[in-house]
Amino acid sequence: MMLPPARTALIGLVFALTASVAFGQDSAVPFDMSGERTPGTEQKPVVEGGTPVTTTETKEPEKKVATPDPLTRRYIVPATSLLLEGEAASQSFPVFLTPQQAESATSINLGYSNAVVVAPESSRLTVVVNDVSVGELPVQSAEGTKDMRFDLPKGLLRPGLNRVTFNAVHRHRTDCTVRSTYDLWTAVDPARTFLTVPADTSGRLLTTDDIAAIGLGPTGQTKFVMVAPDMGQPVATNALMRLSQGLALMAKMPNQTFDIVDALPATAGAGEMTVLVGTADDLAAMLPSLPVTARSSAVATFVDAPAGNRKIFVVSGPDWPSIEGAVEGMLAPIDRPLGVTREALSVRQRNATEMPLVSGEMSLSFASLGVRTGEFTGRRYRTGFDIGIPSDFYADAYGEARLLLDAAYSPEVLPGSHIDIYVNGNIATTVPITSRNGGIFRHLPIRVTMRHFRPGPNRVDIETVLMTEADKICAPGASASEEPRFALFDSSEFRMPRFARVARLPNLSALSGTGFPYNGQVDPTALYLDRLDADTLSTSATFLGKMAVSSGRALLVRPESSALAIGERNAILVGTISQLPPLVLGQTHIAAESASSWGGPADGGGERGATQEAFDEWQSRVRGGSWRGQISALETWLQETFDISLSSLRLLPGEEELVVPDDTARFLVAQGNSPEESATWTVLSAPTGVDLKAGMVAMAQDDRWQQLDGYVSLDSKGVQALDTRAVSRTRFVATQPWTFANMRLVAANWLSSNILAYAVLFCALAILLGIATSGLLRRFGRGG
Repeated sequence: MMLPPARTALIGLVFALTASVAFGQDSAVPFDMSGERTPGTEQKPVVEGGTPVTTTETKEPEKKVATPDPLTRRYIVPATSLLLEGEAASQSFPVFLTPQQAESATSINLGYSNAVVVAPESSRLTVVVNDVSVGELPVQSAEGTKDMRFDLPKGLLRPGLNRVTFNAVHRHRTDCTVRSTYDLWTAVDPARTFLTVPADTSGRLLTTDDIAAIGLGPTGQTKFVMVAPDMGQPVATNALMRLSQGLALMAKMPNQTFDIVDALPATAGAGEMTVLVGTADDLAAMLPSLPVTARSSAVATFVDAPAGNRKIFVVSGPDWPSIEGAVEGMLAPIDRPLGVTREALSVRQRNATEMPLVSGEMSLSFASLGVRTGEFTGRRYRTGFDIGIPSDFYADAYGEARLLLDAAYSPEVLPGSHIDIYVNGNIATTVPITSRNGGIFRHLPIRVTMRHFRPGPNRVDIETVLMTEADKICAPGASASEEPRFALFDSSEFRMPRFARVARLPNLSALSGTGFPYNGQVDPTALYLDRLDADTLSTSATFLGKMAVSSGRALLVRPESSALAIGERNAILVGTISQLPPLVLGQTHIAAESASSWGGPADGGGERGATQEAFDEWQSRVRGGSWRGQISALETWLQETFDISLSSLRLLPGEEELVVPDDTARFLVAQGNSPEESATWTVLSAPTGVDLKAGMVAMAQDDRWQQLDGYVSLDSKGVQALDTRAVSRTRFVATQPWTFANMRLVAANWLSSNILAYAVLFCALAILLGIATSGLLRRFGRGG
């Protein structure tokens, strides 16, 4: 049957359009759900050893980018991975540049990938430098990592501190539920995200002020290679330890480590600086450009390396006393004197905003904390700020801070929506939204329990979960709606109440957060190293560098040749487990048998494991009649039901359990009292010198350093979280002048932590009140 010519033309046009769509469709179009993929392959990058694993195929960038020399890269992200999660995410990082680098930087490179469920037509990734947007692109790299380059305007970067921000806005392709927002992410590859700087200025540091511009490596680490040919001499130890602290304070990078060697490396990568330390006679053979004045006076300066287009830092002099004088001269302008209280923690540890130190009752606006006014159009909004807490904070059992929230939500937001407050990743409080007609909060008080605060840096996050009728229907395009649902105003405030100020020891969280108890003492800290080799010295230098940044000052140390000569002094002891005296192990609650069993043959570990398995099996067989099993079940029930532990039901504190590191542990940090309990000893140990150095390098990463807690923390290979042991017996140390108000707060927190003692005291006071009342009534002739 013949069709009319008009209908034939119409059918031909339809077929042509269909064919053009079929053949012209790209893999990155918005509604390609890639149904041919193997089910279950879509997931967030798996972290193995801290490195995100993405697809091996790399998409060709939209703009051809020549691969630059590694020495021209100024890496930005101080981590091994960066994930921007949720519907709205933002991360800022500080980048310190020398005047030459700031003037000559030409562009910024960005390597990123994203979840396949992200809709590119309504999702954007923005790069902001010093509050100026330098690039914006759709989020469309689900098949692999895409490299983009953005040119920088002339004069945008400045000498000193710069701020680089990555903002991501995500929308789901098809889903409108709150649950779907957890599937939205963009992964920024730190190794492919950097500023491009000409090679002749990137690695050339000229003055000590330029040490702050050492930068990062591709995995977010900063490394000082200290070349000390005479490292084995005891006279060199103090100078090396003080110099490492000075360099750490100048750089203030979050993941910095020290590697002490005896030979000059041929090259240095990004984020690395070579430092030569020694007398002029020791350094003359390896450094032809050594200043002539080093044979007569102390020098601390940059000189040209024997080979390569780079500078190396030299600290030298005619003898070691003159070298120590040069080190002290470097420290003088940057060291914080004793008695001077700091108002903020290091600005370069987290993000690029100042972290105020909250030492008592204080009110801080969100604007001063770096939280800006913002409107939100999605389903789950999260923002937050950082604050610092002093080392003698003691209000984790009863105290409550407050958020005075200025916010608004639209009429379409349904009851059941809520605002959640998190402290260091732990939920602190939840506020439900109950009105159906929208509303404006003006200084809405939200109580925040202080049980999750800890000395040092703390993160407070505000997460708003919004539900609407439109999300339940989820019509096409609903997830990309631009109508604001929620607004948070920077006039909101965080108010910290007055809290108890008394220090507790042992306390590894105070050690990592503020360097306590070594940060404020006048007398030098005893430093014992079991041997003066590269592994032990590198471990000590890295640890003291981290302590200096946490403390805000360089610690005075006095090397000791014998651990038994320390006596009643604060001390840091570093060495392999077999070389530490039994007295030191006992005081820091490390089992004596660990000296021979830790890191020993695998058979011994297997035998202990089999014994433990057999014990557990027999315990399960008799748990019905075992009083220990019943007590354990009771403790679990109390913890889950009332958040009460049996330790809080003791009148007297129990003894700390001796720690026996298992075969998976490679490094530990332990803290305990001196024999007469008047000083504090901190031990760093491992089975071998290689494990000692590797364990400290892993511990120096900022996210792991902030996990230190309790009286012992163990680091295991392949495990991201530290194994920490809570303190049972605490020694209180007064840090503030005695006042009744402070002691009342101390007593309130102690009684809240020891509820059985509180109950006994309450009963005793009730009995005394009854006796007194009875006596008074008898005196007035009203006795029965």
